[in-house]
Amino acid sequence: MRPSEYWERVGVHRFSVATAVATFCLLIAGGLVSTTESGLACPDWPLCEGKLIPQMIDGKQFEHTHRLVASAVAAMTFVLCAMIIKRRRADKVLLRLSAFAAALVVIQALLGALTVKLALPAWVSSLHQATAMGFFCVMVTLALLTRQRMPQFAGRTEDRRSRARLRTWILPVIGLAYLQVCLGAVMRHTRAGLACGFDFPLCLGKLWPKDAGLIVQIHLFHRFGGYLVAVAVLVLSAAVWRRGDRAGLRAAALLASVLVLAQIGLGAATILTSRELVTMTIHSSLGAALLADLVVAYWVACPSSPPELSGSGLRRSAAPLEAA
Repeated sequence: MRPSEYWERVGVHRFSVATAVATFCLLIAGGLVSTTESGLACPDWPLCEGKLIPQMIDGKQFEHTHRLVASAVAAMTFVLCAMIIKRRRADKVLLRLSAFAAALVVIQALLGALTVKLALPAWVSSLHQATAMGFFCVMVTLALLTRQRMPQFAGRTEDRRSRARLRTWILPVIGLAYLQVCLGAVMRHTRAGLACGFDFPLCLGKLWPKDAGLIVQIHLFHRFGGYLVAVAVLVLSAAVWRRGDRAGLRAAALLASVLVLAQIGLGAATILTSRELVTMTIHSSLGAALLADLVVAYWVACPSSPPELSGSGLRRSAAPLEAA
């Protein structure tokens, strides 16, 4: 590989990592908007009270900051897509993922505008957050795959059957974690966070009051979804450690266990502190971090094959790279 080509790959990887980090910051900013109920602090879109930079008071410091960070992330995504088209055109996986990320940015912008125009309907706000989490997973994937495309990570062929087993274990856990994040968005935007009052771990004196209203049911689905995700993550982590997998995968599994237990504690604290701002913000942020960590675990366990190895006699989807 020519030195110039190597540094081009380094540049693409570093910029993809920066975009993933910026996206995480955007999720935190978005969480602050919903936590402080500042979604309509700016009555118009894309400007705020007809200004590019309004006076940052009365919730506009949250809502407009969120918009500015979103604009930066959108610009970074389009730049990353252009970099991949220019420098990594032969890598169809990266090309398709970057194009998908760019499409999700456009969809997110439209959903953000619709949220303001329709005055925060719960279904649009929830869909907005669900799409944001999907976009975050794509950006984390791009950051991992551009790293795995570096020459120093090309290595030995792993046991494909063993990798297939890991794939079947990790993917359902990622799906559960994503659904739980979406349930959290629905609960937040339907204002069901305190539907059970300050009752925890019971709800209205019962484990699951079936005769309670829809808001209570939404809250309980999210609460018990958290328990289910916790069990799934802990079982997955135990399986990874029992197998004696590589250090990177064990570290991701251990971090997932820590994050999911912290999430249970923060969920309880959110109720007991009457949805205190810092507690809620950390709770929503760690949910995104847990989802990202599980995506990292998947790509460490089942690395993607770069195009230069696809013709080496290995199956295109199963020729792994040595990941860190």
